[in-house]
Amino acid sequence: MIAKIEFKKIRDFGQVINDTFTFMRQNFKPLIKIYFTFCGLFVVASMLTMLLQQYKMVNVINTIGVEGHTNKFGFSSLYGIEYFLSILFSLFSYNSMTVAIHSYIAIYVKKGNQIPTVDEVWAYFKYYFFRVFWSSVALALMLGIGFVFCLLPGFWLFPYVCMFFPIMIIENGSLGHSFNRSFALIKDHFWVTFGILIVVWIIVYASMSMVVLPTSLFNMIGMFTHKTPHMSLTLTMITTILQSLCQVFTIIPIITISLSYFSLVEQKESVGLMERISHFGSTEKPTDTRPEEY
Repeated sequence: MIAKIEFKKIRDFGQVINDTFTFMRQNFKPLIKIYFTFCGLFVVASMLTMLLQQYKMVNVINTIGVEGHTNKFGFSSLYGIEYFLSILFSLFSYNSMTVAIHSYIAIYVKKGNQIPTVDEVWAYFKYYFFRVFWSSVALALMLGIGFVFCLLPGFWLFPYVCMFFPIMIIENGSLGHSFNRSFALIKDHFWVTFGILIVVWIIVYASMSMVVLPTSLFNMIGMFTHKTPHMSLTLTMITTILQSLCQVFTIIPIITISLSYFSLVEQKESVGLMERISHFGSTEKPTDTRPEEY
Protein backbone atom coordinates (compact mmCIF):
# COMPACT_ATOMS: atom_id res chain seq x y z
CA MET A 1 0.00 0.00 0.00
CA ILE A 2 1.35 3.42 -0.99
CA ALA A 3 1.94 5.71 1.99
CA LYS A 4 -0.19 8.83 2.23
CA ILE A 5 1.34 11.94 0.72
CA GLU A 6 3.21 14.11 3.22
CA PHE A 7 2.94 17.71 2.05
CA LYS A 8 5.50 19.26 4.39
CA LYS A 9 8.67 18.06 2.70
CA ILE A 10 11.15 19.28 0.13
CA ARG A 11 10.48 18.01 -3.39
CA ASP A 12 12.38 18.33 -6.63
CA PHE A 13 10.87 18.91 -10.07
CA GLY A 14 9.92 15.29 -10.74
CA GLN A 15 8.68 14.58 -7.23
CA VAL A 16 6.20 17.45 -7.33
CA ILE A 17 4.69 16.16 -10.57
CA ASN A 18 4.69 12.50 -9.47
CA ASP A 19 3.16 13.28 -6.08
CA THR A 20 0.48 15.39 -7.76
CA PHE A 21 -0.90 12.33 -9.50
CA THR A 22 -0.29 10.09 -6.48
CA PHE A 23 -2.35 12.42 -4.28
CA MET A 24 -5.04 12.64 -6.96
CA ARG A 25 -5.19 8.84 -7.14
CA GLN A 26 -5.29 8.37 -3.36
CA ASN A 27 -7.98 11.02 -2.85
CA PHE A 28 -9.89 10.67 -6.12
CA LYS A 29 -13.37 9.96 -4.70
CA PRO A 30 -13.35 12.61 -1.94
CA LEU A 31 -11.85 15.20 -4.31
CA ILE A 32 -14.52 14.53 -6.94
CA LYS A 33 -17.19 14.71 -4.24
CA ILE A 34 -15.85 18.06 -3.06
CA TYR A 35 -15.63 19.28 -6.66
CA PHE A 36 -19.26 18.53 -7.52
CA THR A 37 -20.54 19.67 -4.12
CA PHE A 38 -18.99 23.13 -4.31
CA CYS A 39 -18.46 23.66 -8.04
CA GLY A 40 -21.26 21.62 -9.64
CA LEU A 41 -23.85 24.41 -9.68
CA PHE A 42 -21.49 26.88 -11.35
CA VAL A 43 -20.30 24.26 -13.87
CA VAL A 44 -23.89 23.45 -14.87
CA ALA A 45 -24.82 27.15 -15.11
CA SER A 46 -21.73 27.84 -17.23
CA MET A 47 -22.51 24.87 -19.47
CA LEU A 48 -26.16 25.88 -20.01
CA THR A 49 -25.33 29.48 -20.89
CA MET A 50 -22.55 28.34 -23.22
CA LEU A 51 -24.98 25.92 -24.91
CA LEU A 52 -27.31 28.85 -25.57
CA GLN A 53 -24.39 30.85 -26.96
CA GLN A 54 -23.29 27.97 -29.22
CA TYR A 55 -26.87 27.43 -30.43
CA LYS A 56 -27.04 31.09 -31.42
CA MET A 57 -23.67 30.98 -33.18
CA VAL A 58 -24.49 27.78 -35.12
CA ASN A 59 -27.76 29.28 -36.38
CA VAL A 60 -25.97 32.42 -37.56
CA ILE A 61 -23.26 30.43 -39.37
CA ASN A 62 -25.67 27.94 -40.96
CA THR A 63 -27.85 30.69 -42.46
CA ILE A 64 -24.95 32.33 -44.29
CA GLY A 65 -25.67 32.25 -47.99
CA VAL A 66 -29.20 30.95 -47.47
CA GLU A 67 -31.72 32.78 -49.60
CA GLY A 68 -34.00 35.04 -47.61
CA HIS A 69 -31.56 35.43 -44.70
CA THR A 70 -29.46 38.53 -44.22
CA ASN A 71 -27.57 37.64 -41.04
CA LYS A 72 -24.41 39.63 -40.42
CA PHE A 73 -21.44 38.82 -38.28
CA GLY A 74 -22.05 41.74 -35.97
CA PHE A 75 -21.07 41.75 -32.31
CA SER A 76 -24.68 41.71 -31.13
CA SER A 77 -25.61 38.82 -33.43
CA LEU A 78 -22.97 36.52 -31.92
CA TYR A 79 -22.45 37.80 -28.38
CA GLY A 80 -25.58 38.28 -26.32
CA ILE A 81 -26.24 38.20 -22.58
CA GLU A 82 -25.70 34.43 -22.53
CA TYR A 83 -22.09 34.90 -23.66
CA PHE A 84 -21.24 37.23 -20.77
CA LEU A 85 -23.15 35.03 -18.31
CA SER A 86 -21.11 32.02 -19.44
CA ILE A 87 -17.90 33.97 -18.73
CA LEU A 88 -19.18 35.02 -15.30
CA PHE A 89 -20.23 31.49 -14.34
CA SER A 90 -16.91 30.13 -15.62
CA LEU A 91 -15.09 32.57 -13.32
CA PHE A 92 -17.23 31.47 -10.38
CA SER A 93 -16.61 27.83 -11.32
CA TYR A 94 -12.83 28.13 -11.36
CA ASN A 95 -12.84 30.32 -8.25
CA SER A 96 -14.96 27.80 -6.33
CA MET A 97 -12.67 24.98 -7.47
CA THR A 98 -9.58 26.88 -6.34
CA VAL A 99 -11.06 27.56 -2.91
CA ALA A 100 -12.53 24.08 -2.44
CA ILE A 101 -9.40 22.11 -3.40
CA HIS A 102 -6.97 24.35 -1.50
CA SER A 103 -9.30 24.18 1.52
CA TYR A 104 -9.38 20.38 1.23
CA ILE A 105 -5.58 20.26 1.22
CA ALA A 106 -5.26 22.75 4.10
CA ILE A 107 -7.56 20.65 6.29
CA TYR A 108 -5.93 17.41 5.10
CA VAL A 109 -2.56 18.68 6.34
CA LYS A 110 -3.99 20.14 9.55
CA LYS A 111 -5.63 16.78 10.42
CA GLY A 112 -2.40 14.85 9.91
CA ASN A 113 -3.07 13.54 6.38
CA GLN A 114 -6.68 12.58 7.09
CA ILE A 115 -9.51 13.12 4.59
CA PRO A 116 -11.61 16.17 5.56
CA THR A 117 -15.39 16.12 5.67
CA VAL A 118 -17.66 18.24 3.48
CA ASP A 119 -18.66 20.32 6.53
CA GLU A 120 -15.02 21.06 7.32
CA VAL A 121 -14.36 22.17 3.74
CA TRP A 122 -17.55 24.24 3.78
CA ALA A 123 -16.30 26.20 6.82
CA TYR A 124 -13.23 27.23 4.83
CA PHE A 125 -15.12 27.67 1.56
CA LYS A 126 -17.69 30.19 2.80
CA TYR A 127 -14.95 32.23 4.49
CA TYR A 128 -12.54 32.42 1.56
CA PHE A 129 -14.81 32.34 -1.51
CA PHE A 130 -15.35 36.07 -2.03
CA ARG A 131 -11.91 36.99 -0.72
CA VAL A 132 -10.36 34.78 -3.37
CA PHE A 133 -12.84 35.90 -6.05
CA TRP A 134 -12.11 39.62 -5.76
CA SER A 135 -8.41 38.93 -5.45
CA SER A 136 -8.66 36.79 -8.60
CA VAL A 137 -10.26 39.66 -10.51
CA ALA A 138 -7.43 42.01 -9.52
CA LEU A 139 -4.75 39.44 -10.32
CA ALA A 140 -6.38 38.52 -13.64
CA LEU A 141 -6.34 42.17 -14.71
CA MET A 142 -2.69 42.45 -13.73
CA LEU A 143 -1.83 39.22 -15.54
CA GLY A 144 -3.79 40.32 -18.62
CA ILE A 145 -1.93 43.63 -18.74
CA GLY A 146 1.31 41.69 -18.41
CA PHE A 147 0.48 39.48 -21.39
CA VAL A 148 -0.47 42.53 -23.47
CA PHE A 149 3.07 43.87 -23.08
CA CYS A 150 4.94 41.41 -25.30
CA LEU A 151 3.77 38.33 -23.31
CA LEU A 152 6.98 38.16 -21.25
CA PRO A 153 5.70 40.11 -18.20
CA GLY A 154 2.61 37.88 -18.16
CA PHE A 155 4.66 34.67 -18.20
CA TRP A 156 6.93 36.11 -15.51
CA LEU A 157 3.95 36.90 -13.24
CA PHE A 158 2.22 33.56 -13.86
CA PRO A 159 3.90 31.45 -11.10
CA TYR A 160 3.57 34.28 -8.55
CA VAL A 161 -0.16 34.59 -9.25
CA CYS A 162 -0.61 30.81 -8.95
CA MET A 163 1.27 30.72 -5.63
CA PHE A 164 -0.95 33.51 -4.28
CA PHE A 165 -3.99 31.26 -3.68
CA PRO A 166 -2.53 28.53 -1.44
CA ILE A 167 -0.89 31.26 0.65
CA MET A 168 -4.18 33.14 1.12
CA ILE A 169 -6.09 29.98 2.13
CA ILE A 170 -3.47 27.94 4.00
CA GLU A 171 -1.93 30.91 5.84
CA ASN A 172 -5.13 32.99 5.99
CA GLY A 173 -3.22 35.81 4.31
CA SER A 174 -4.53 39.14 3.12
CA LEU A 175 -4.14 40.20 -0.51
CA GLY A 176 -0.98 42.18 0.25
CA HIS A 177 0.56 39.52 2.48
CA SER A 178 -0.19 36.72 0.01
CA PHE A 179 1.26 38.66 -2.91
CA ASN A 180 4.46 39.60 -1.07
CA ARG A 181 4.80 36.12 0.41
CA SER A 182 4.49 34.64 -3.09
CA PHE A 183 7.49 36.64 -4.29
CA ALA A 184 9.46 35.75 -1.16
CA LEU A 185 8.87 32.01 -1.56
CA ILE A 186 9.55 31.79 -5.29
CA LYS A 187 12.67 33.95 -5.09
CA ASP A 188 15.66 31.85 -6.23
CA HIS A 189 13.25 29.07 -7.33
CA PHE A 190 11.48 30.80 -10.21
CA TRP A 191 12.49 28.52 -13.08
CA VAL A 192 11.75 25.29 -11.22
CA THR A 193 8.30 26.56 -10.18
CA PHE A 194 7.59 27.94 -13.64
CA GLY A 195 8.71 24.70 -15.31
CA ILE A 196 6.56 22.53 -13.03
CA LEU A 197 3.46 24.61 -13.77
CA ILE A 198 4.07 24.63 -17.54
CA VAL A 199 4.56 20.84 -17.67
CA VAL A 200 1.43 20.16 -15.62
CA TRP A 201 -0.71 22.58 -17.63
CA ILE A 202 0.51 20.98 -20.87
CA ILE A 203 -0.58 17.59 -19.50
CA VAL A 204 -3.96 19.02 -18.48
CA TYR A 205 -4.63 20.73 -21.81
CA ALA A 206 -3.52 17.63 -23.72
CA SER A 207 -5.95 15.51 -21.68
CA MET A 208 -8.80 17.95 -22.24
CA SER A 209 -8.03 18.16 -25.96
CA MET A 210 -8.10 14.38 -26.34
CA VAL A 211 -11.64 14.34 -24.93
CA VAL A 212 -13.10 17.02 -27.21
CA LEU A 213 -10.93 16.38 -30.28
CA PRO A 214 -13.12 13.72 -32.01
CA THR A 215 -16.33 15.78 -32.01
CA SER A 216 -14.43 18.95 -32.93
CA LEU A 217 -12.77 17.26 -35.91
CA PHE A 218 -16.02 15.78 -37.20
CA ASN A 219 -17.66 19.18 -36.88
CA MET A 220 -14.86 20.91 -38.79
CA ILE A 221 -14.92 18.25 -41.53
CA GLY A 222 -18.67 18.66 -41.91
CA MET A 223 -18.35 22.43 -42.03
CA PHE A 224 -15.95 22.44 -44.98
CA THR A 225 -17.60 19.68 -47.03
CA HIS A 226 -20.61 21.84 -47.88
CA LYS A 227 -20.85 24.58 -50.47
CA THR A 228 -21.80 27.00 -47.71
CA PRO A 229 -20.58 26.90 -44.09
CA HIS A 230 -22.55 24.33 -42.12
CA MET A 231 -21.97 23.30 -38.52
CA SER A 232 -23.60 20.31 -36.84
CA LEU A 233 -25.71 21.53 -33.94
CA THR A 234 -25.56 18.11 -32.27
CA LEU A 235 -21.76 17.85 -32.45
CA THR A 236 -21.38 21.45 -31.28
CA MET A 237 -23.59 20.79 -28.26
CA ILE A 238 -21.71 17.57 -27.40
CA THR A 239 -18.37 19.40 -27.68
CA THR A 240 -19.61 22.17 -25.38
CA ILE A 241 -20.82 19.66 -22.77
CA LEU A 242 -17.51 17.78 -22.90
CA GLN A 243 -15.56 21.03 -22.50
CA SER A 244 -17.58 21.85 -19.38
CA LEU A 245 -17.04 18.39 -17.89
CA CYS A 246 -13.32 18.63 -18.64
CA GLN A 247 -13.00 21.46 -16.14
CA VAL A 248 -12.49 18.71 -13.56
CA PHE A 249 -8.96 18.25 -14.98
CA THR A 250 -7.97 21.63 -13.54
CA ILE A 251 -7.94 20.05 -10.08
CA ILE A 252 -4.51 18.70 -11.07
CA PRO A 253 -2.59 22.03 -11.31
CA ILE A 254 -4.23 23.21 -8.07
CA ILE A 255 -2.74 20.18 -6.29
CA THR A 256 0.59 20.86 -8.00
CA ILE A 257 0.85 24.45 -6.80
CA SER A 258 -0.05 23.35 -3.25
CA LEU A 259 2.77 20.78 -3.28
CA SER A 260 5.12 23.45 -4.64
CA TYR A 261 4.03 25.84 -1.89
CA PHE A 262 4.79 23.36 0.90
CA SER A 263 8.09 22.40 -0.72
CA LEU A 264 9.21 26.05 -0.91
CA VAL A 265 8.11 26.74 2.67
CA GLU A 266 10.06 23.68 3.82
CA GLN A 267 13.19 24.80 1.97
CA LYS A 268 13.08 28.25 3.54
CA GLU A 269 11.60 27.59 6.99
CA SER A 270 11.81 23.80 7.67
CA VAL A 271 8.36 23.83 9.30
CA GLY A 272 7.69 20.15 8.66
CA LEU A 273 11.16 19.10 9.81
CA MET A 274 10.79 20.97 13.10
CA GLU A 275 7.38 19.40 13.68
CA ARG A 276 8.77 15.91 13.05
CA ILE A 277 11.64 16.59 15.47
CA SER A 278 9.23 17.85 18.13
CA HIS A 279 7.14 14.69 17.75
CA PHE A 280 10.13 12.34 17.68
CA GLY A 281 9.44 9.40 19.98
CA SER A 282 5.81 10.37 20.45
CA THR A 283 3.20 7.66 19.87
CA GLU A 284 0.63 10.19 18.75
CA LYS A 285 0.17 11.03 15.11
CA PRO A 286 1.78 14.40 14.37
CA THR A 287 -0.66 17.09 13.39
CA ASP A 288 -0.50 20.75 12.55
CA THR A 289 -0.62 22.48 15.94
CA ARG A 290 -1.38 25.93 14.59
CA PRO A 291 -4.84 27.24 15.64
CA GLU A 292 -7.64 27.03 13.11
CA GLU A 293 -8.37 30.23 11.22
CA TYR A 294 -11.68 30.86 9.51
